Amino acid sequence: MTDDTSRREHVARVIERTVALGRSLRSGRRTPFHGRVLTGSQLEALFHLAHGPAPVTPSALAAALALTPGAVTQLVDGLRAEGLVESAPHPDDARSRVIRLSAQATEQVDAFEQELVAHALPTFDALDDAELETLASLLDRVGRPQ
Repeated sequence: MTDDTSRREHVARVIERTVALGRSLRSGRRTPFHGRVLTGSQLEALFHLAHGPAPVTPSALAAALALTPGAVTQLVDGLRAEGLVESAPHPDDARSRVIRLSAQATEQVDAFEQELVAHALPTFDALDDAELETLASLLDRVGRPQ
């Protein structure tokens, strides 16, 4: 077996386990945000706004989510209509706007994350704290947009 073949097999295993982990996390997902039905992109946007670097412009959100500017406009408009995001003037550039979570959404994202983490904790029981930290660091490295 060549090194390239071995590497491909390892990557395939990582993908397989990541998909299975995602499926497991989704199976325990409750309906967050007071029963609102949100798309995966909307949830991803909310979590990026909660944890990503601030301030977040529409173009930065588009890059982070790998969406077109038009798709981000629709996404943000839908979240704004639900009262989950707000826009404000950019603190350093009056020509630009920034997007941020509403106070209501901040509380709901926090509650949803706490519930999701509680559901996921047993999945990681096989790892000690150092291994879990290593896994988180490795996922940070490969999970960054290219």
